[in-house]
Amino acid sequence: MAYGKIKSDALIYDNSGTDVEIAISGIPSASALAAKANTSDIGSTIQAFDADTAKTDTAQTFTKAQRGDIIDVTGTSPQIDLNAGNNFKFTTSGDWGSNFSLANLATAAEGQTGSIFIVYGGAHTGGFPTTMKFVGGAAGIGALSSASPKIDRIDYIVLNSTTVTCTITKDYVA
Repeated sequence: MAYGKIKSDALIYDNSGTDVEIAISGIPSASALAAKANTSDIGSTIQAFDADTAKTDTAQTFTKAQRGDIIDVTGTSPQIDLNAGNNFKFTTSGDWGSNFSLANLATAAEGQTGSIFIVYGGAHTGGFPTTMKFVGGAAGIGALSSASPKIDRIDYIVLNSTTVTCTITKDYVA
């Protein structure tokens, strides 16, 4: 391999039989590349992060409220996809018959937390998957509110892909 300096206005490379030319002026300088550790490459521009940009690799203190959407879930056997959000709501209705069954929580990621709201649109009972662990097991759940206009709320934290620890609070009135 040869080492040294090359003086050029453009670089040309072969892209499966088609030559592609890049102007040297479009290549970031060494100082811009070094600063990239604190930047985001958006298209062809490099944009610096500021103190207001949330980061995923460092502890942060938020000085403003953080909000998560509440995802509506439907069906007689609602499937909650934890990749879609942290908070979920489903409303029972007359066309459900008398029962519903909450399916296993898809894509459970260790450490995720949130709430699941069950809004009763009629007299319905429900069941939970074995991945959802309640204090005292199934007996610890007790009777659900199961009547309109009641709301039950399940707060959860994912311990691992097979264990979602849950606390249920019942009988909120809508």
